[in-house]
Amino acid sequence: MENRDVAISAVMVFSAVMLTYKWLSLYDRVDASVIFFAFLLTLSLGALFISMELRMKKIMEEFENTKRAIAVNTGNLEDSFEEILQKYLEVIDDRLEGIERRIYR
Repeated sequence: MENRDVAISAVMVFSAVMLTYKWLSLYDRVDASVIFFAFLLTLSLGALFISMELRMKKIMEEFENTKRAIAVNTGNLEDSFEEILQKYLEVIDDRLEGIERRIYR
């Protein structure tokens, strides 16, 4: 969370309170509870935006960690497959050599 996010949320809350006050003062019906609920609504909305940003950052970090883990595991799998493939290729080479010896006799 950056200071900029908090400042923007504070401006959002302040502007909502002032807009509500000005709007109600046009009709000479200023009600503190309406202003408070406008304050509460915009404050919760700002908190929701900040929470979503923090969650998105956490998900991105988890995604990067998963990418690294997959890269490491891919290297290990590649080595394992290479070993298994070499064993099978050796067996096939031995059989082919045996077949070639029989053909040349």
